[in-house]
Amino acid sequence: MDRVLQEIGRSPLIIAEIAIGFILFWVGQFVYQKLFRREIELNLELFVRDNSAVAVALVGYYLGIAIALKSALRKDLIGWENILLNLTLYGLLSIGLMFVGAVVCDRLILRRCDSAREIREERNFGAASLEAGCHVANGIIISSTMGGNSGTLLVGLASYAIGLSILVIASFNYSAIAGYDVFKAIQEHNNPAAGVAFAGLLVAIGNIVHVAFLPEFENWGLSFGLYVLAIPFGILMLAAIRWVADLILVPGVKISDEIVRQEVPNLGAGLIEAFAYIAGSLLIAWSI
Repeated sequence: MDRVLQEIGRSPLIIAEIAIGFILFWVGQFVYQKLFRREIELNLELFVRDNSAVAVALVGYYLGIAIALKSALRKDLIGWENILLNLTLYGLLSIGLMFVGAVVCDRLILRRCDSAREIREERNFGAASLEAGCHVANGIIISSTMGGNSGTLLVGLASYAIGLSILVIASFNYSAIAGYDVFKAIQEHNNPAAGVAFAGLLVAIGNIVHVAFLPEFENWGLSFGLYVLAIPFGILMLAAIRWVADLILVPGVKISDEIVRQEVPNLGAGLIEAFAYIAGSLLIAWSI
């Protein structure tokens, strides 16, 4: 009964947190449209042209913000003023990092794919899915690197830079893992399955980085030494999972053949590959 009364007493604070959260979403949408995707008019694309590719990319960005805001919702602070101030400041920082991650994704991870044009003009679902995966992975990394109580802001920013670098490095090697040129498949052939599968890998890597950064920061040598060991191990396991998926999830069929080596790309195969990566990352996380 006391717990119920306590929660009822927190209702005004919860309502205030939700209100600030929606304000932060509005700020995030403003940053997305006015700074990141200035060439895309959201209302026109979403509600006049009914461009579902734009919706997929935007929802991925919103989901990334929602996940990132987890780091701002701390329960150890005393006083409603401190709680709301922390949510506001860290929420704005998270949106800033979401913008940084979006630019890095666009310039480096999607370096061979003009995603803005593909999403706006070609309604390319594969490019939109890949961008959405970048945003979600970015939010997952922010939620762990900017959370916790023991590290400083500098530690959080350094950890975030490491996590974002891991996403970029993985993107440089994904075509070798998948067995086909993923950017060519997405841009030249408008292949939705290739984009969905790649997006699944990015989200899975975000999960691996998230788990590596969850332990409280001890010191630069010990904590970053653990990161150096944990993150490559997790990524190597994901590469192995891609091979296992062919053997177990779709026996007798090569997923890459279904995605790029038939006349109509098999979106189901792309979803299965994405599932294999994400499920594998969760199993790795729960095992560590």
